[in-house]
Amino acid sequence: MDYRFSPEDEAFRQEVRSFLKDEWHPVPYRQYGGIAADMELPEIQAVTKEFTKKLVDKGWYTMAWPEEWGGDDAPPGRQIVYAEELAYAGAPQGSPAGNITGAVMIHGSDRLKKEFLPQMGAGEIEWAQGFSEPNAGTDLASLETRAVRDGDSYVISGQKIWTSGAYRANWGHFLVRTDPDAPKHRGISYLVADMKTPGITLRPLYDMLGRHYWSEVFLDEVRVPADNMLGEENRGWYAAMTTLSFERSNIQGPANLLRVLEDFQDFSRSMRRRTGSSALDSAVFRSELANLRIEIETLRMLSYRVAWMQSQGQIPQKEASMTKLWGDQQNQRVYKTLSRGLQDYGNLLPYNKFPGPLGGFLNNRAFSSVTLSIAGGTTEVQRGIIAQRGLGLPR
Repeated sequence: MDYRFSPEDEAFRQEVRSFLKDEWHPVPYRQYGGIAADMELPEIQAVTKEFTKKLVDKGWYTMAWPEEWGGDDAPPGRQIVYAEELAYAGAPQGSPAGNITGAVMIHGSDRLKKEFLPQMGAGEIEWAQGFSEPNAGTDLASLETRAVRDGDSYVISGQKIWTSGAYRANWGHFLVRTDPDAPKHRGISYLVADMKTPGITLRPLYDMLGRHYWSEVFLDEVRVPADNMLGEENRGWYAAMTTLSFERSNIQGPANLLRVLEDFQDFSRSMRRRTGSSALDSAVFRSELANLRIEIETLRMLSYRVAWMQSQGQIPQKEASMTKLWGDQQNQRVYKTLSRGLQDYGNLLPYNKFPGPLGGFLNNRAFSSVTLSIAGGTTEVQRGIIAQRGLGLPR
């Protein structure tokens, strides 16, 4: 893979930057978009939806999609430039949810594609991913939520947990067990369901800072049309692996971390001018910052590789796990290191009367970044995928 961008890609980069300067106006203490925390606040939801509509009108929201579904078949370089610039500016995600788009395009029936893709391309659908369960997190294939065929429908009963954004989603995609006698990785099917379907009940889950982003989802004899299935009956695990591979490309991650690092350095320099000292006065701490910058660039190269593989029609399983593993660890190192560099300011959060430097964002993320090594597949799971599918090691 050639990591250099073409002159056309670089010209497009400047166009995106100019657009962001004019059109992206984040709400207070929300200069870093695309972060889960605080998404429940109405003002943030309103700003996100307004900005998404601008991307749709611009024709950029689905630039990576095939032309038959309203996309532009944009080449990889153009897609990467677009994703990086939005992330660096702290803008919301600039494309439909990657954790379901690939599964619908690859495994969805013609009816499901025609029903969902146009709405997704217009930014009109928010999805909830119903995978994890109280007894099936790391070992997801042990899931127990049942779906029983009844005529032209499946009747679902069970529970999902840690479902991100479920309270504002209008559709959910769920892994369910349709053959309880099959080996655990088989006998699983993949269904999509309207979140307003009778029998679906949500209960909020709060994080250590009291914020509501996750929910428990209870499914009590929820009737879903049989043709709402992604892929084949009892082979939903394979469609789900497509979903997870698309979810873990992480082009935005390095760009967002770079912006955070640069903003911290700018703040530290301004503090030095005001008070005569800052964290940058320590040679040891400056060395830590230099190491972080190198590690962010490493993550960027790993992400480029995954994006290139996807552009070639490949499904990067071990490569996506490498990006997920390194990205989770890198997020924790960046936010914990920078929060420590704020010294006493590192105890202030966005909700305090005086939220502190950068709106208390760094301190906020120092807490919540711990969850990244669990959500979406634990560190141990990613290491297992890399070992078995990448290095060919035995179980």
